Amino acid sequence: MFLNRLGQPYADTRDKTIQGGNPLKRAHATALKRAGILDFTVHDWRHHWASHCVMAGIDLESLRQLGDWASLKMVQRDAAVSAEHLRNSINRLK
Repeated sequence: MFLNRLGQPYADTRDKTIQGGNPLKRAHATALKRAGILDFTVHDWRHHWASHCVMAGIDLESLRQLGDWASLKMVQRDAAVSAEHLRNSINRLK
């Protein structure tokens, strides 16, 4: 999902010890510092991505599989839609 400066996906480092730590976390921390953002985690990107997928019309089961969630309940918890999206949905009923 995220690409490094060479355009390659970041390696999954959960099961490895990499000298210097996790490169995605370092890149994220650098970007936050440059942008002056104090409270946004790497995991928050997952919620952001899921929300945009739902608002783009991707069904929850497909999203569950793409995001490797264990249940639809977890997808529903993590994927929120904007107030504007809700308003547009209601307006389609007219």
